[in-house]
Amino acid sequence: MSLAFELPKVLPIDDPIARAALLEKIDFEEFKVRRRIEAEFEGNKVIYLPRSEEWHIAEGTGYRGPNPKQQMILDAWTDRTLKVFTYTGGNRAGKTSIEVWMAFATMFGEFPWDGTKLWFPHNKPRKVRLIGQDWEKHIKTVIEPALNEWWPQSRRVDKKKNNVGAEALWTDVKTRSTLEIMSNETESELHEGWMGDLICYDEPPKREIRVANARGLVDRQGREFFCMTLLKEAWVDREVIKARNADGTPDRSVFNVHAEIYDNVGYGLTMVGVDQFDKTLRPEERDARLKGIPSYMHGIVLPNFRRERNLRKRFKVPLDWVVDVMIDFHPSKEWAVLFMATDARGFKYLIDEIWGHGSWKTIGEEIIRKAKANQYRINIIGIDPLAKGDAQSDLAGESVFDKLAVLFMAYGYCLQTASKDKENGIIMLNDLLFSQNEMPGLFVFDDLKRTPYEMEGWMYDESGKPSKVEDDMVENLYRLVLLGTQYIPPGDEDDYRADQRRRAGGNNGRNRITGY
Repeated sequence: MSLAFELPKVLPIDDPIARAALLEKIDFEEFKVRRRIEAEFEGNKVIYLPRSEEWHIAEGTGYRGPNPKQQMILDAWTDRTLKVFTYTGGNRAGKTSIEVWMAFATMFGEFPWDGTKLWFPHNKPRKVRLIGQDWEKHIKTVIEPALNEWWPQSRRVDKKKNNVGAEALWTDVKTRSTLEIMSNETESELHEGWMGDLICYDEPPKREIRVANARGLVDRQGREFFCMTLLKEAWVDREVIKARNADGTPDRSVFNVHAEIYDNVGYGLTMVGVDQFDKTLRPEERDARLKGIPSYMHGIVLPNFRRERNLRKRFKVPLDWVVDVMIDFHPSKEWAVLFMATDARGFKYLIDEIWGHGSWKTIGEEIIRKAKANQYRINIIGIDPLAKGDAQSDLAGESVFDKLAVLFMAYGYCLQTASKDKENGIIMLNDLLFSQNEMPGLFVFDDLKRTPYEMEGWMYDESGKPSKVEDDMVENLYRLVLLGTQYIPPGDEDDYRADQRRRAGGNNGRNRITGY
């Protein structure tokens, strides 16, 4: 039976003829059933949340379920290893709705739409906190209406107001779980001393507010959920979205989803409404308000790098994969060495790195040890062109390049100077990270520390050029990409070593694997 009903909800009483004609066509039993179903859906929308789009269309609910980006959060929520969720993006991308759904699911101990049980390390009533920006402009006008819209009428709830008249404490009568609403403008000391299972931040909190609340999650192994348009509070991007473990590796317990206002078109918004909103914005506001890209993100050199699609857990590198090595060194700072493998499909993997101080001999021997220990099929070892005229040249006039070239040749490896075509290298690198076909072609082992750190933080400076600060590994990276290495089966490289020897001896012979 469809919820869609062609007749008006109010009968025309001013026109007796029209009223009489209409009454003759009404099946009052069907009319009452449909009205009852409409009321049931309207008061319990969260229970019908994941129904298919076809179901919602057939039933005439005017709703299509979660948008694709919201669905990503729903799918990941049952993964017990994930502790921090972020849903960032433009205005009206469905951030408050997904936050309310997850708050209710935590209180109920299950997804209210299908009964999927959620794991908790205890059997006590759950405690949820929802942090809004301020009481009058945000909590009362945005958060409270959303809570009331989505709370199922079939489920009893007790509500208590605070001293500003906001419904600040919700108690689920069935489970005795609670939802407490607090303000980001309240002193951080008032957020202390709490213990709970979930904290939801509707818009970015102050850092001290986050710290005060996060302490309360320790005992119950609780979660954080950041739903926000990042107009300010850039620390959230650095410390939450791009969080790292103590050893410098990316924190895999963080799950990030970024949405645009356009992702919610057809799921509560229309393109007409979005276009009207667009007209009210200044050019510098559009990216932040519509796409959720804060101004400080415009300066990122590698915007296509995303942990969720480019990081991979380490595995044994197949012996036939082609491995290139790139070296960036400075006389007084750490050496940076990056290893990149190419597989039979042409996909690239950043598989190893060296970051530290040492002499040319120490670093060169460490490269050889890694290559031999892991049985890497080394193709080309490249180095910054400045190595040919460096300040470490000895009395005999031998540069770091000369000495490393001799060292590597003894083990059958070829050293060459790297390209400095940074502009094209960056373009090629971004395309590998996420191509025009919307597929990643370059992956990073997630136990690498320095490389993903630099990839996420590499920015353009005030002159519009890639920053020279913390850029050693990314310099190596774009130079590795410029090699254009292609996979060649081991049996097809009869003249491979000869090409390497010719190159090392100054011959311009081309390498069959790289084409250079």
